[in-house]
Amino acid sequence: MSTEEKPAIVFKKDIVSKKKTVSFGMGFIINAFLTTSYNYFVFYYYEVELGLATALVGLSYALYAIWNMINDPLFGYLTDKPTRWSKKYGLRTPWVIFGGFGVISCSYLLFAVPDFGDVKSNPWPLFWYMIIITFLYDTFYTIFSTHYFGGFANIFRTPEERRKGSTIGSLIAIGARTSVFGILLPTIIIRGDPSSYIRAMLILTILSFILLGLLIPGIYENEFVRKRYLQIYEFLEATRLPYFKFIKITFKQKNFMILLIAFVLFSTAGLIQTWSVLYFVFEVLKADISVVMLVGIANLSAFLISMPIWSKIAKKTDHSKIFAVGIFLIGCTMVQAMWITTVPQFILMNMSGGVAMGAGFCVAMSVNSDALDEVNLACGRHVEAGLMGLRNFFLRSGYLTAALLIAWVHIATGYQPGASEQTELAKLGIRIHFGLFSAIFCWSAAFLLYKVYDLRGEKKEAQMAALRKKGL
Repeated sequence: MSTEEKPAIVFKKDIVSKKKTVSFGMGFIINAFLTTSYNYFVFYYYEVELGLATALVGLSYALYAIWNMINDPLFGYLTDKPTRWSKKYGLRTPWVIFGGFGVISCSYLLFAVPDFGDVKSNPWPLFWYMIIITFLYDTFYTIFSTHYFGGFANIFRTPEERRKGSTIGSLIAIGARTSVFGILLPTIIIRGDPSSYIRAMLILTILSFILLGLLIPGIYENEFVRKRYLQIYEFLEATRLPYFKFIKITFKQKNFMILLIAFVLFSTAGLIQTWSVLYFVFEVLKADISVVMLVGIANLSAFLISMPIWSKIAKKTDHSKIFAVGIFLIGCTMVQAMWITTVPQFILMNMSGGVAMGAGFCVAMSVNSDALDEVNLACGRHVEAGLMGLRNFFLRSGYLTAALLIAWVHIATGYQPGASEQTELAKLGIRIHFGLFSAIFCWSAAFLLYKVYDLRGEKKEAQMAALRKKGL
């Protein structure tokens, strides 16, 4: 008897409270802290502050990206099934807590580096330390992120709930990230003093553990969510979904794949820019780290003002189109780095970026959930963690691309880590990878979302009806 011939399982509608939505948003903040600290500081910290050769830093990032590609889909798929604790604690809650504790700890260890002596004459101990900790960091991050973001689609079921969940989560995450990285940490971090980075990361680690505790009520799966998953799993156990069949089905879903490619392009743009920001501030603008605080405030202010406006527009317009417009506008702000020369111009650039981010972030999780549901419907079961692992597999190609591009540009333009003054060619190289490369990736993602992605209108409504009929 096929899955389609069996009667659908119907569950009582579970309305997500505002309190639970805000609690769930704590995970957005944790994710923002983890990714921002890694993307803002690690490349610069190891290349400039610790003195590890540019080629070795680039190689470590390349190996890290390859490890990401292996462990992300594998761990997502292997943990996307009930365990002995699922009936009592839920499928995803224990994994989110376990992964969160591990990745927060490893995030601190990335900066609390032991004294390995003269790195110039013997770089290998530092190189292998970086490799080992980043591998552990990514393994725990995979467990945390796949179940946290996979759980979003399972907890927030309606388009309205998803829009609100995405808006609230993104809003508080951007606010917290800007406050911490734009205001607090710049007062602690001192260029040329590696120990100041350790102090800053210790504060960030304590804040992240507090947020992890506050996240528990939000990620907690109540009786309806647990029953929905467990009964559907039992219902379909006789027709197990082999991993490669799951991959084959997923690759056939047009909109999921288009969104995946767009996410990879957009993620690569973000990685390149965040890894480059300290180089741009220190070497091109010849300013100190306090500038990061100023642009952070400008970015946050514009984001806070624009987010509610974009959210209202999203009520009347397709979410995927709003997402595409937001990414296109972000690209337009990034390319300004090719010609700006002063701090005020940099502040204005980030203000326009905050407006553009308001469009993209208010609907990002909603669009992502629609695409996940497309695959859930095709598979006949919830496979969100497996999909998030698969998505992370491809997203990590962005790490490889960004690392190789920055390392290549630095070597090709003669960038000298720690030099008091860089050549004009080296500064141009920073402008290119900070502004131009990032913009091109964003514009490419926006084109795909606006012109090729078509999970909209009647097609999206039909998908939701089919999901309800199957009890998914």
